[in-house]
Amino acid sequence: MPSTRSLRGLHQVTCPACFGRLQDAVSLACGHTVCGLCLPPSTPMGAQLLCPLCQEEEEEDARAAMIPVPLGPLGETCCQEHGEKIYFFCETDAELLCVFCREGPSHQTHTVGFLDEAIQPYRERLKSRLKALSMERDKMEDLKCQEDQKLQVLLTQIESKKQQVEAAFERLQQELGDQRHLLLARLGELEQQIQKERNEYVTKISGEVDRLGAQVEELEEKCQQPARELFQDVRLNQSRYEVNTFVSPEAISSDLVKKIRNIHRKILALPEMMRTFSEHLIRHLETDAETEDQ
Repeated sequence: MPSTRSLRGLHQVTCPACFGRLQDAVSLACGHTVCGLCLPPSTPMGAQLLCPLCQEEEEEDARAAMIPVPLGPLGETCCQEHGEKIYFFCETDAELLCVFCREGPSHQTHTVGFLDEAIQPYRERLKSRLKALSMERDKMEDLKCQEDQKLQVLLTQIESKKQQVEAAFERLQQELGDQRHLLLARLGELEQQIQKERNEYVTKISGEVDRLGAQVEELEEKCQQPARELFQDVRLNQSRYEVNTFVSPEAISSDLVKKIRNIHRKILALPEMMRTFSEHLIRHLETDAETEDQ
C-alpha cells in the first residue's frame, strides 16, 4: 500500500507532471504528489501503473490504495490530521475541527458548532472592543487638540507679554531720557545765567576799581603840588575828593540762588528715587513669580 502524508505543510503549488496548478492532489507511494488528472486512466485488475515522473510500475491495487487528499482553495485552513477543510469549532476545547474530527470520539460530548456561527460572538466582542478603542482614541485626539490649543493660547499670551515688557521699558527709557535732557537743559540754563551775572558783576566791580584808581593817581599828583596851588585846588574841589560809600553789587542774584538750590535738592534726591524705584520693581516682579509658583 503506498504511503500517504498530510499535505497541509506542502509548499509546492504547481504539479510537477503537468506544470499547471495543483488540483485534486494525490500523494503516490514513490513520494511524488501530482494532480489526479495526471495519473494514467484506470486499467483492468493486475495491470501495472507508472508514475508520471519516475515511471515506477505500480499494481492496480496500489492505485486503489491511493488516498486523495483535497487541498481546497489556496489559503484555506485545513486539518493537520486529516487534510480536510475546517468547518467546525469546538467551544469546549477551543479547537478547529474538520468533518472527521467532528465525528471522532474526542468531541462527541462537546459543544460543537459551525465555525462561521461560533466565531460571531468573538467578532462581536472584537467589534465592541474596536469601537471602544476607537472612541478612546478619538477622545485622546480631542484632548490633545484641546491641550494644543491651550498651549498655543499661552504661547500667544507670552509673546504678547514680551512685547508689552519691551514697550514698557522702551517708554520708561524714553521718559528717563526726556527727564535727563530736561535736567541737563535746566542746568545749562542756570550755567548761562550764572555766567551772565558773573560778567555783569565783574564789569561793575572793574568799573568801580578803575574809577577809584584814577582818583588815587590824581590825589597822588595833587600831593606833589606846591602848597599855594594845592590849597587853592582843595578849596575849589573839596567835595570831589570826599570818600563815598560804595555799595558792592551781588555776584549772584537771590533769584538765581533760589533756582540753584531748588534744582540741587531735586538732583540730590534723584539717586535715592532711582534706587527706590528699582527695588520696588524687583520686589514686584519677584512677588508675582512666587505667587505663580504657589
